[in-house]
Amino acid sequence: MSEFKKNARILQMCLLAIYLTAGITALLYETGFLQIGTVTDEKTIYLMQVAAVLLSLGLIPISLRGFKGAMDRMSEKPLEKRMTFYMVCSYLRQTAYLIVIEFSVLLYYLINDDIGLYCALIGFICSLFCYPTAAGIEHEIGE
Repeated sequence: MSEFKKNARILQMCLLAIYLTAGITALLYETGFLQIGTVTDEKTIYLMQVAAVLLSLGLIPISLRGFKGAMDRMSEKPLEKRMTFYMVCSYLRQTAYLIVIEFSVLLYYLINDDIGLYCALIGFICSLFCYPTAAGIEHEIGE
């Protein structure tokens, strides 16, 4: 198995773990293990909604731009260093997806409002724009 394919599998499993985490959170609320609508303070609700919207909108440039510009600047480096840099950047991007998607799912259940689902949907769609494949990694790294 090539290094590109191996790293694509690792990133795909990380993305799946993000979706599973959000699903488990939703399951805990839906089964009654955790209580829905526990946040009732208007100011807190407003701040949480604004944070969720800003975080989810911040994912759009992260998802669409990719790392091609940064990788082009590293074109003189050996493949191993470029691959390491790419994986670190990908982990940071996926951490952003985890934060936004999980926070949005929690927001939906904590304040019992649909805005959390909309923000989680934005995070999910953004994550699909940079679904990791071996060919995509190879293209971004410049091989």
